[in-house]
Amino acid sequence: MRAVFLLQTDPFHPKPALRALREAETLRDWGWDVSFVAWIKSEAPPPQGPSAFRVRRVHAPVPLLGEGLLRRGLAFLRATRDLATAATDEAPDLLVAHDFEVLRAAVAAKRAARVPLVYDSHEDWPALIAENSAREARIAGWQERRLAKRVDHVITVSEPIGAKFRGWKCETTVLYSARPTSEIHLADREGSRKALGYEDGDFVVGFAGALGPGRGLEVLLEALARLPDSVKVLVVGGPAEELEGLRALAANRGVAGRVRLDPYRPFAELAPHYAAMDVGVILLDDRPNHRRALPNKLFDYMGHRVASVVPDYPVLGSLVREHQCGWTVDRVDADSLAQVLRRAQSSGEASRRGERGRTAYLEHFAWELQEATLRDVVAKLKFPAPSAAR
Repeated sequence: MRAVFLLQTDPFHPKPALRALREAETLRDWGWDVSFVAWIKSEAPPPQGPSAFRVRRVHAPVPLLGEGLLRRGLAFLRATRDLATAATDEAPDLLVAHDFEVLRAAVAAKRAARVPLVYDSHEDWPALIAENSAREARIAGWQERRLAKRVDHVITVSEPIGAKFRGWKCETTVLYSARPTSEIHLADREGSRKALGYEDGDFVVGFAGALGPGRGLEVLLEALARLPDSVKVLVVGGPAEELEGLRALAANRGVAGRVRLDPYRPFAELAPHYAAMDVGVILLDDRPNHRRALPNKLFDYMGHRVASVVPDYPVLGSLVREHQCGWTVDRVDADSLAQVLRRAQSSGEASRRGERGRTAYLEHFAWELQEATLRDVVAKLKFPAPSAAR
């Protein structure tokens, strides 16, 4: 049996498509042959080396948003045709479409190959597109609803997004994007804090991950200026230019001596940074897609027994409250954040809430639990006889 995954990006470059790769590994370990059809939109194809899966790359650049709706539409149609052909040529028994941009191609391939199709929606795509183009968002909303009716099962990352598909009468399952326990390594707290330059009385507020607009780290530095000197900030991530921007902002706010900014490191090397944190922050700005999101970073904090401070958005806030694994902030602004961090420091609760997060990760969210759900989804699909599938 062969599963063909359609992706809107290369599965390995510029960074691994972790959710798709984990699903592919689950099916491979279950005895499936797995391959990828990847849409390469960049002008230059990504580097190609040995990989665990066969990858068929379809090079089809698309104009950027704002460069003309007609030009973009025609480019999408050409790419859809080529992706559908590539997926059909792989002779699939199962198609898995990762995100909205490849859904139309996957539906065309399903029609040609007459096999089941699973749609994995990582985002509320119309809401995400609306941040740049209201017109394209309306088109995307109509297209997604129409195409979802041709899907055999929808997998998504949070209950609010799942509710949208269930409202369209689609069979839907929430599959959390938490790492497997084998990737979470707990470092020694005392040794890690000493190595990173922290003292016993320091309260370390951390962030590990991609840096950029909308992450709220500027708000964190502004809040730091309102807090006691014992509160320190630890940031590890990239790209380098964003890190330098934070360095300049910390100097401007007079808190440079309380801020440690470390460059990007692979996840496997981050255990000492997590061990040094008292709390980890997720400070996504307030936009529709973020209100429905459940960032992977939250599970990374939970797995490393780090209490979280998150905006009180419907998904993030309710999960943190349910498992009592951190604090919520009403608004992502410096005053609100400073108030919550002051309360977290004075409560002495950070360690206990971090442990509760670790327990919830192990009992509800670790990938080992999610892959069992994925197998259940696939097992319930109706596969045609081999002669009819070709």
